[in-house]
Amino acid sequence: MKLIYSEASPYARKARAAAIETGLADSIETEAINPWEDPAGYRDLNPVGKVPALIRDDGPPLYQSNIVCEYFDAHGTTKIYPDPGPPRWTAMRQLAAADGILDASVHERMEMMFHEGDAASQTFIDRQELSVDQALDQLEAEAGDLDGPVTIGQVAGACALGYRDFRFADNDWRDGRPNLTAWFAEFSKRPSIENTRPDA
Repeated sequence: MKLIYSEASPYARKARAAAIETGLADSIETEAINPWEDPAGYRDLNPVGKVPALIRDDGPPLYQSNIVCEYFDAHGTTKIYPDPGPPRWTAMRQLAAADGILDASVHERMEMMFHEGDAASQTFIDRQELSVDQALDQLEAEAGDLDGPVTIGQVAGACALGYRDFRFADNDWRDGRPNLTAWFAEFSKRPSIENTRPDA
């Protein structure tokens, strides 16, 4: 297998972290690209041109981070998607909140990158920040559910918080969220998070 990723992408980081947590990292070749440069042939693997993409040995390439993570879960030695039942829905709820933080954060960053200064829509930016804040508040209120065996919800949550630190360091998400702050500080010590942290 080969995982195509960008070091700065939080979605690709989620897949890389999932590979480590499921015990597959040593059996996966990796290749870093800049998807904005549209490398030759990459859209043959992933028609939407984003990362990650997984070239697998048993079928056509997979793309979209959650699908790649589920594939790793199905083929790894350690499960990060709980079996059907309340623990699974807790993990999936965490995953939804984390992905909401990532989606809003990436949209906000794109708005600021491509519409600089007065051209940027403050209304759009404010709406993304509202989504981020409310998803963070949910994770703070339910921080006790982040304890226990590692799940995709925890992995995604750590990647989302890490992305806020990476791209929005001036807007500290930790303010008023002591439980989430403490959880992230501890979870970040895991190799899956420590070894996938993007360069500043």
